[in-house]
Amino acid sequence: MKSSYLFLSLPRHDAAFTSTPWQLAKELAVYTPVFFIDHPYTFWEGIRKINEPTIQHRWKAYFNKKYKMQEGIVVVASPFVWPINFLPPGKVYRFFKKWNEKMVAKRINKVASHFSVAHWLYVNSFDFYFHHVYQHLHHPVHLKVYHCIDPIIKPYSKKHGHYLEPEAAQQSDLVIATAPSLSKRFKKEGLNQQSYLIPNAAQVKLFSSNNLSLHPTVQNISGKVMGYLGSIERRMDYTLLLDALNQLPDWTLLLAGPVEKQYIPDSILQHPRVRFTGPVPHEETPSVINRFDVAIIPFLKDEASAGIYPLKMFEYLAAGKPVVSTNFNPEILIELVDVVATCTNANDFANACRQVVETESAQLVEKRKRVAEKNTWTHRAQQWHELIVNFLNAKQHVGTSISKK
Repeated sequence: MKSSYLFLSLPRHDAAFTSTPWQLAKELAVYTPVFFIDHPYTFWEGIRKINEPTIQHRWKAYFNKKYKMQEGIVVVASPFVWPINFLPPGKVYRFFKKWNEKMVAKRINKVASHFSVAHWLYVNSFDFYFHHVYQHLHHPVHLKVYHCIDPIIKPYSKKHGHYLEPEAAQQSDLVIATAPSLSKRFKKEGLNQQSYLIPNAAQVKLFSSNNLSLHPTVQNISGKVMGYLGSIERRMDYTLLLDALNQLPDWTLLLAGPVEKQYIPDSILQHPRVRFTGPVPHEETPSVINRFDVAIIPFLKDEASAGIYPLKMFEYLAAGKPVVSTNFNPEILIELVDVVATCTNANDFANACRQVVETESAQLVEKRKRVAEKNTWTHRAQQWHELIVNFLNAKQHVGTSISKK
């Protein structure tokens, strides 16, 4: 009997940036059918953002087909749910949480009834808010995986995440994390001894293309550019960035991605040599990176950053760009010492930017691309698939079948 993956993902498949669960799901669809459902919007969001295409698609699912096929995946349209994060932990929160989980499961069950789903390989990808959805599925769940893709940082997530994530990990058969410190934490805290590491990767073909066109948002920037691609929010070291920029008077700092202004100091927002592109569709991001002279990862070095393994690392390298980073996670950066310049202060950061530009060569570009080629999503999906097959074989799930392609 054929297994089917069911991904319940906190990052949405139609968000401005691609995500770890979506990239993995696409690659795993080579081995076995994959169903994917996003973290739901609330009813309030559904009304407030009703003119947005992503919201309209979810409203239409109440009256039309409740799924779509996208890149080989059955994408289930998530229903709207009750807004409950404002509630304190306790019985009332648990009551509405269960109600929400039943609504999500009901949608999944309706879609599954149209397909020959024998049983689920259930993956909760960082959506600890809905970690009991599996309890309300009609088809048997033969494996439960908690997929930890980030540390819990923001106050909104911490409010309930500090106790929901440990529950999700404990109640899963295994945990798969994207950073060494995350994987080790689940074991150290006694949450799940079956905790494994499968890092992030990149769509190497997309970023290694020979197409050197420039995105419209960056075409009129002159001079040298140190550029960052990703969400612009609390994890970035803005003090270091500003000090480094002041030491590079002829350079522009280009920040490409969605902006969370509450975390960004006015000294950055109003700086005459700082440019913001806003969100850029994933397929267009290579044309933004093409304008970078130096690709940067300016993350704070703190407890939260120890759990970060940024997707952009291998995207930069796939594009052949020199990378300058803060030493936010020594455990992963030590493995990339040949292709990533790691710095501990603003002076080192500015000097590294100058040096990598002055010493750039075709040989170094190819060296970075070769490193990226060993870190594709295809490789990560193979690791994931082998881990799951071995785990199922060890558990000896009778009747469970998963292809060994």
